[in-house]
Amino acid sequence: MYKITNFLTLTIVVLFFSVSSNAQIVKLPKALLFGNFTYANPQGDFANSYSNGTGFEVGGGLGLGKTLLYASTGYMKYSGNGDNLKVVPFKVGIRRYLLLGLFLNGAIGVASQSYDKSSTTGSSFLYEVGAGIKLLGIVELGAAYTSYQLANSAPAVNTNQILLKAGVAIKL
Repeated sequence: MYKITNFLTLTIVVLFFSVSSNAQIVKLPKALLFGNFTYANPQGDFANSYSNGTGFEVGGGLGLGKTLLYASTGYMKYSGNGDNLKVVPFKVGIRRYLLLGLFLNGAIGVASQSYDKSSTTGSSFLYEVGAGIKLLGIVELGAAYTSYQLANSAPAVNTNQILLKAGVAIKL
């Protein structure tokens, strides 16, 4: 009887730890939907022509565990000297959640550009790196550094800028 009890106890313990370890290994897919209001603070040569920018961003992502692949688009309008710049960014990137709601992200994409008073249009390569925090499970605050070249500018002007973002993010 003693051997049977030991065997059953050992079997239950082994099953418990194997189920627990499998639960740690198998990550369920997660989805993310987000929307942000964005304020842009131009830097360098870009700040000589444009004072600030405001707009929005919407996107979604899929991932496993704490890492998500996402895509986003939006609209930004920059106040300038005599003409306003309008930008529609299309980005794909990766977001990694760390701890306590903190995350890092990086993205690449295309910035489609046009002006209010000019027929000049164009697109250029865009990159962005940033960080943020998710509060109360839905509110998201973040900051990012992004850059792309102004379309059809001679000499080439990089639009270096710091973005401040605030919005909502829902993890499904």
